[in-house]
Amino acid sequence: MKKQIIIVCLMLIVLTACSTARQKLSPQGNVNLKTADVYYSQQDVEQAEIYYLKVLEDNPDHAIALRRLGDISLFKAENFTAREVEFYEDAYHYYAKAISVTEQFPNLTDQDRIDLRDMKKRKERAWTRIFLAAGKEKEAGNTQRAMEIYELAHKLEPERPEPMIQLKNIYLVDLKDDVKAEQILQQLLQKDPDKLEYLMEMGTFYYNKGNYAEAVKYFEKARPQIPTNIDNLMNISACYYELKDYEKAMSATKTALEIEPNNVDLLDNARSIAAQLNDIDQAIFYLKKLLDIRPNEDDFSLLATYLYNKQNWQELIKYAEQWYNWDKSNKIAVEYIIWAAQQTGNKQLETKYTAIKKTMP
Repeated sequence: MKKQIIIVCLMLIVLTACSTARQKLSPQGNVNLKTADVYYSQQDVEQAEIYYLKVLEDNPDHAIALRRLGDISLFKAENFTAREVEFYEDAYHYYAKAISVTEQFPNLTDQDRIDLRDMKKRKERAWTRIFLAAGKEKEAGNTQRAMEIYELAHKLEPERPEPMIQLKNIYLVDLKDDVKAEQILQQLLQKDPDKLEYLMEMGTFYYNKGNYAEAVKYFEKARPQIPTNIDNLMNISACYYELKDYEKAMSATKTALEIEPNNVDLLDNARSIAAQLNDIDQAIFYLKKLLDIRPNEDDFSLLATYLYNKQNWQELIKYAEQWYNWDKSNKIAVEYIIWAAQQTGNKQLETKYTAIKKTMP
């Protein structure tokens, strides 16, 4: 921070000169500003702060004084960590006001725009450090203090979802207060009913509580904003599955498979839903795709059962042989081959695998 102060000071005389034409000060106010600038250039932040505050007494909207006080507050926050939240909050307010004042200047110069970008970055930095401080308090077990800081972060920037979501998590996980957690989410949605983060959080809350009918309402409402989001499509499918609305569950899953056709989780979900629909042909289709991507004993076994029940002997031979070649110790796969060979009159294949079976323990 000291280096930052030194770098900023190189421009101090120029910036002060530019500001005087726009922001009038009394003779004493100008003396206070110059005095503050001298202390600031000497890195005497305590005295600089005193005189910049005197400048604000003369003109509460003096952009340079506001900006310097923001810089000083950042410096204090990073060097006096026991009071970092207090100083970061001060920095945030000083930068916010300095930005507001500067943006109202007529005929903004290139230097004004550079200053605005810098102040906005520093304001964001102050807010982020406040938010992170809450996380540190939570990790340290200081739950009440963490909650207070999250509430402060929300108060400073109420449009940002992160603080209240973290506060909700504290009520839900740490304090086991489901009612309060739900109230927080409902209040957030009342203020911004279409905000994606709140919709997803509310859907997840109800899903974890087993209220799938409520959960799917929020996941579906989020869907137009993220139509290709695989996780949300899986959430929707999972809710409908739990509600035994298998047609809608399959529809959401097929939409996701159009985006990621080789997603193993999606294929396995589709196979499971097809089974619930008693659509064995579709279940077989998804099992075959799964086995093409990653052979798995459970999937081989289930596919063999389906093919056996359908008396599809040629397909049973094909996949039972694949099963055996994948796991040459598997006697069940060999028995399926022998049985299917008998049904098709394939003596050569029957003889071959009968011999193999005799060698097995």
